[in-house]
Amino acid sequence: MIYSSNADIVPFLKNLVKSLQPYAKSNQVQLDFLTTQKRQEILYQPFLLSQSVVQLICNLINLLPPKSKIQVRLCFIPERQVLLIEVENYGLNLIHIKEVNSNSFYPFNTKEMPAGTLYSIELSNDNQPVETDNPLFQKLHTNDPPQFYREIKKRFTQNFTRTEKLLASLEKYRPQEAAFMQKINTLIKVNIENEDFGTEELCKAMFLSRTQLFRKMKTIVKEAPANYIRNLRLQKAKELLETSDLTISEVAYKSGFQTINHFTKVFKEQYGIPPSVYRQSNHSATNR
Repeated sequence: MIYSSNADIVPFLKNLVKSLQPYAKSNQVQLDFLTTQKRQEILYQPFLLSQSVVQLICNLINLLPPKSKIQVRLCFIPERQVLLIEVENYGLNLIHIKEVNSNSFYPFNTKEMPAGTLYSIELSNDNQPVETDNPLFQKLHTNDPPQFYREIKKRFTQNFTRTEKLLASLEKYRPQEAAFMQKINTLIKVNIENEDFGTEELCKAMFLSRTQLFRKMKTIVKEAPANYIRNLRLQKAKELLETSDLTISEVAYKSGFQTINHFTKVFKEQYGIPPSVYRQSNHSATNR
């Protein structure tokens, strides 16, 4: 069973962050915990809160490029009698990367910041944010931890794109390479609309030379960086054609292609038909 506890949350969060610092350091990410609170008792569910916070921080560590920073903050707002937990990353806006905050028992509010992304939770003795009718929450009451973790993995991988599913297969045998490609994917995705984001920009973000990046990506995914970026742009375009009513030119722009003619040409090379025909023939399209 999952129980709530009215206890001091300060050492709980401090030690939680401390336990993740070696993992963050191994990924060249700085992870810090800040609070002015020496002690703060509040009603919370330690198991579920730890799962939510750890999942969020680990996802950020996996997605952020080298030299990034994550800051976990804890403060009490006396006028509202609310405890605020904030997790902020610096250096990369992840507001549109849904995988960061998927399937969290404690729901995080997400806010775009000038230098990154802010995730926050409010806790109070009068309001527990966990929805007990959540199917994943119900799984916890079976006292079957393996099933719990299988359920998390199942829900999480459902949000992956096809490219990410392919790369997820690396995790079993080559986890370091999987983490490397996850960072590459994130950088490309957050810059997908920027037509000027190419190999050179990716090298700078990853603190690698062109030769280093080329060799590493050719070894892992058998593709040169430029081709890999183009393929992720095409994948994004394909998803937009399937799920939105954007015009073909808008899809091209949203995917980072400079001209509609170039977009149509490379899309046809990749999928065998022009984007307009693909939209008409796809049953899930919303604009035929």
